Amino acid sequence: MSDMTPPPVPPVPPMPPMPPMAPPMAPPMMDGRPGPASDTSKILAGIGYIVPIIALIAVLIDPYKDEKFVKFHAVQALGLALVLIVSGIVSAVPVLGWIISFVAWIAWVVFAILGMINALQAKYYEVPVLYGFVKSYIGE
Repeated sequence: MSDMTPPPVPPVPPMPPMPPMAPPMAPPMMDGRPGPASDTSKILAGIGYIVPIIALIAVLIDPYKDEKFVKFHAVQALGLALVLIVSGIVSAVPVLGWIISFVAWIAWVVFAILGMINALQAKYYEVPVLYGFVKSYIGE
């Protein structure tokens, strides 16, 4: 029984080479503007309209501060937040201030929801009047 040797093992064929990795895709262009680089960009841009601190963080953190889509929506969201803060200050004036503040709150809700929906759908949305003020900060 000790004379029995196991049969020789056939050599294993070499593994085929791995296909080359595809280069990272550039964000799609929309109306001549770059789209979001990822789903995280869309979510960050959309949530920034409702929670302004998220928009501020998006403008400051490194991977997103140079992304045009996120910067576009974040700067507009910060502009809307500024309008909300100013309307809070104006509300200290009786009657006329209350009316202006109420209209500003309604406008904020409408434009924040529109901005959020468009950002989550990877679309650009220019908030009327406000876009004219913030476009220099966006880089357009």
